[in-house]
Formats: sequence, structure tokens, C-alpha cells
Amino acid sequence: MIVYTRLLLLIFWYKTIKKSPELHLFYCRFVFDLVISVISLVKMIIYGLSLTSLYDFFLNNHWLTFMFVWTVSSFSSLRAILVLFIALDRTCATYLPITFFKYRKLIPTFAIVGVVLSYSIVDTSVVFIICKVDLNTPTTCINALCVFGPCYQQYWLVFSKLFYAMIVILTLMLCAKLFVWNKMKKHNVNGELRRANRLALIDAFITIVFDFAPPIIHSTYPNFFDYVGAINSVSQTLGFVVESWLTTLNLEKRYQVKQVTASGKVVFQQSTADMSELRR
Repeated sequence: MIVYTRLLLLIFWYKTIKKSPELHLFYCRFVFDLVISVISLVKMIIYGLSLTSLYDFFLNNHWLTFMFVWTVSSFSSLRAILVLFIALDRTCATYLPITFFKYRKLIPTFAIVGVVLSYSIVDTSVVFIICKVDLNTPTTCINALCVFGPCYQQYWLVFSKLFYAMIVILTLMLCAKLFVWNKMKKHNVNGELRRANRLALIDAFITIVFDFAPPIIHSTYPNFFDYVGAINSVSQTLGFVVESWLTTLNLEKRYQVKQVTASGKVVFQQSTADMSELRR
């Protein structure tokens, strides 16, 4: 949470990290990660308080738990769709560079974000119309599986496996192009595109290990949550920690900038994001 806050401040407030059109979707993903991290923190506080004398209060007012648990689940679904668009964006840019750069500018970033956010209507319909989650009747527990019920749990499993599987397929295609074809052909890619591709690969790694694995484990071993607790929340939080660290390393990575002086002399400078700016 702290790292993503710093990154967004460095990009949009302090401007020590140069904004790049290739990274606009990633900036939106940083915002999603920040929002999910903040709400997840509140959710974990509620879980902690439920271990005290307030347990009966949360049982009788499980709408309070539902409000934060569902918000995290909903934003996580939106984030998965955004990551799918990022994977598709990077894969198309890698395989069809000329066509991509000719037509990609016709699709503004806010339009993609609008499509992503519109899925919240579907998620809301599933919760209240299809699964008919009851917020008035007290429950016997406060965890997500109990609050949502088996209907929404099944929906979450299908959604997770479907979207994360598509992300994995697109990422494997991207990896094949970047690490096999480009290495053999020795193509040169500019610094900003390399950053975008690396961020896409980081997204994919985090998705496979920390997002795709939990629903697969739960589908194979339905009672797994009974033994290890809320593995999805723990896995997602750990994924954010690892991803924020790798993202910071990527954005700090130095690259060479070519400049021409007034006298016509060519000068090469090393440019990087100054992450120590906030410590001054």
C-alpha cells in the first residue's frame, strides 16, 4: 500500500518518474491495487476484532463484514479484467507492432477503464439478484465463504479460473515472443516498451502464483480453506507485496537517453526514477 502510494505520488505529484503512454493502463492498475490494499486492511482489522468480545456484534451485523469483503472481491474482479486488457495490449503490441501503434491510439485509456468498471454491474447483479445474498439474517460466522454463500463462491471460482487462464495464455504468448523470437532476431526495443513488457510479465507472474493458484487449489480440495483459513486474502496480500517490490525495481531501472546538444554533439545520459525524493 505504501509503495503504490509513493509510486503514484512520484509519477503524478513529484513527477520524478516520467509518464509514458505505454504505461497508462499500469497507472490505473496501481490505483486499483492501492484501493484494494486499503479496503483489505480494514477487512483484516474487522477479522481481528471478531476474535475479541465483538464477535457476537459482527454475527448480528454481518452486513458490516459483507460491505468490506464484497468490495475487495468486486475490485479484485475488476482488477483481473484490467490485467487481462494489459496482457492483451502488450501481446498485440509485441506480435503486431505496426498495426498496434496505428490503431491503439484510437482507443483511449478511459474507454478501457470504463469497460472494466462497467463489470461492477454484473458483479452486483450476481450478488443481489442471482445469488440473493441476505444481509438481514444473522450468520454463524463472519468469513467470506459464510457471508456470500455457496452460490457466489461458485461464481467466484468460475470467474477466477476463466479470466486468469486467459491472462496466463496471453502471457505465455508474450513470453514466447520476447524471450525466444526477439532474442533470435536480436530486435531492439526502446526503454519505455521494455518497461511496459516487464510490467506485463510481473503482472502475469503474480497472477499465476498468487491469484490463479488459490481457486485451483480450492476447486481440487474444497475443504482446504477449513485448514489454512482465508488463503485467498493472504495470497492476494502477499502478491501485492511482491508485485510492488518488483514494480519499483522495474521503474527504477536505468536506461540510456540519447540527447543532441546545440553544437550538434551527441550525449548519452543515464536516466532513472529517483525513489529517494520522498525522503528529502
